[in-house]
Parts: sequence; structure tokens; C-alpha cells
Amino acid sequence: MKRLVLGGVFVNLALLIIGLTWIVPAARPAKASEGPARPTAPAAVAQSTYVPQVKSFIVTTVPLLVHEQDTTFGYLTKDFSKKGVLHGKEVWGFSPSSLTVYQGDTVNLTLVDPSGDPHTFTIPDLGYNLNVDAEATATGSFEASKVGIFSFACEVGEHSPYMWGQLVVLPDSDAPQA
Repeated sequence: MKRLVLGGVFVNLALLIIGLTWIVPAARPAKASEGPARPTAPAAVAQSTYVPQVKSFIVTTVPLLVHEQDTTFGYLTKDFSKKGVLHGKEVWGFSPSSLTVYQGDTVNLTLVDPSGDPHTFTIPDLGYNLNVDAEATATGSFEASKVGIFSFACEVGEHSPYMWGQLVVLPDSDAPQA
């Protein structure tokens, strides 16, 4: 057993050393008149020329498993009962549930709610919240100021934790150049 563990350690160490030789730029050999060799400096990172844009999305609230469906899907009567897995909850979704923009873009959002329940579209990490009443439409906008993957959700207690999606904010340096 010890041999197996030590062998694994040596293999991992060898792979680490090999990987580092690929990552660290090789120094060019020095000419005798130049003194010792110096490592080459990494190439400068190009400045982005991306011009932030306005991205508009229409997101619709969608009932997936809600109380009104228990006559259609008999098993939901049990699931929504006091001992059921969905007691006190309903399963809703956003369509689409994934939005992608670049850093600096302005996001215009139209939230459409054809149902009888109110909803929110909340991105806690960006400090954004949009409320929409039942059978209504709401609009709002925000700037995608930070790079990352940000969850959005409906903060109506009955819809949590099922109603959520993701906003993907890519670095502006990855954006297609005009």
C-alpha cells in the first residue's frame, strides 16, 4: 500500500514539473558577452477595443408543476399535500433560463408574467431586482459590470428554490471585435 501511495506521489510530482516546464517560458541562451541568461517577459495583454452594447431580453415566467395542474396530473394532489414533497411550494421556471452578455453591456430586460402569481427577477450579486405583477409585464435595465456567472431567481417564497437561472458575463476582451 505504501509503495502505491509513494508511486502516486512521484507520478504527480513528475507531472507537475513537466507541466511547469510548459508554462514557464524558456530563457534563451546568453551569448558570452551578455552575461547570464534572463527569462523572457510575458507578452503584454492587449487592451480591449470592445464597445459595450445594449442587449435586450424577453424572459417569460413558466409554470412547471403548480397547484392548478393537480387535476391534470393526479400525482400532484399527493405531492402538494401536507406530507408531500412540494408542500407549500410550486415549481416555476424562467424561459430562457440562461442569458449571456459581455462585461460593460447594458441589459434591458422585459419580464412577462402570463400567470396569476406575481414573480421577481433578482440577481443578488449584482444588486438587481425586478418585480412583475400577475398577468403583467415589467421592464428594467442594469449594467453587467462584473465578469462571472450570476444566479437569478424569483424571491417569492413559494417559488424558491425552483425558479432560477443564470446570467453569464464574459470578459469584454473575449468579445468579437468590429
